Amino acid sequence: MTVRSANCLKAEAIHYIGDLVQRTEVELLKTPNLGKKSLTEIKDVLASRGLSLGMRLENWPPASIADE
Repeated sequence: MTVRSANCLKAEAIHYIGDLVQRTEVELLKTPNLGKKSLTEIKDVLASRGLSLGMRLENWPPASIADE
């Protein structure tokens, strides 16, 4: 993932893949400096791991992360 995309996610307090996959395309496109090219890159990275945007995760965040 490019530094630009990673910085955009960091600015939105998206630090874990579990946080990211629960976001939608529309939500991410509202992120400053994150355009369609960055969105496509993020979707490709997720797809390579069998994941996608808009997923609903039960028990997220796990207790080990929630305590941080």
